[in-house]
Amino acid sequence: MTSLMPGAGLLPIPTPNPLTTLGVSLSSLGAIPAAALDPNIATLGEIPQPPLMGNVDPSKIDEIRRTVYVGNLNSQTTTADQLLEFFKQVGEVKFVRMAGDETQPTRFAFVEFADQNSVPRALAFNGVMFGDRPLKINHSNNAIVKPPEMTPQAAAKELEEVMKRVREAQSFISAAIEPGWLHSTSLCNDFLGCF
Repeated sequence: MTSLMPGAGLLPIPTPNPLTTLGVSLSSLGAIPAAALDPNIATLGEIPQPPLMGNVDPSKIDEIRRTVYVGNLNSQTTTADQLLEFFKQVGEVKFVRMAGDETQPTRFAFVEFADQNSVPRALAFNGVMFGDRPLKINHSNNAIVKPPEMTPQAAAKELEEVMKRVREAQSFISAAIEPGWLHSTSLCNDFLGCF
């Protein structure tokens, strides 16, 4: 099961929540340019890639080239789920990350596609109304910062820690529901064997 990563707005794909369950229709988000939907229009050769800035990690170049910056998003109404649904129309989306200060009127996001050919189609959305604001879409200068992948051993250890906290919480809840439950001598002798 995938979900929004806490505090980051990072959304691994696929998502279990279709946009219709959010109470927002795609038609209310804005018109879709024909170039964005036509896989034969705006291939990589037709739109030049901007030069990469600064000292870029060579292992991140492909990710950067598959990512777009999306600006001028309404802070109060735009979600990562809505962006995911909107941009799935032009290509397979790998990640969406909301960024910027939630208390400001506008925010921005990064959308990473599975392949570079989706980027020119996404760029065709520049200026299209998304809710009450025109989108500002450009090539990204950065890759999306993702959480580090866990080794199977680290994942098992984290799961063990979580299960320990769950057992502690269950004990605490049981004790709160039935005070004295663990201290009853008859229960201790009859069922628990006096631990």
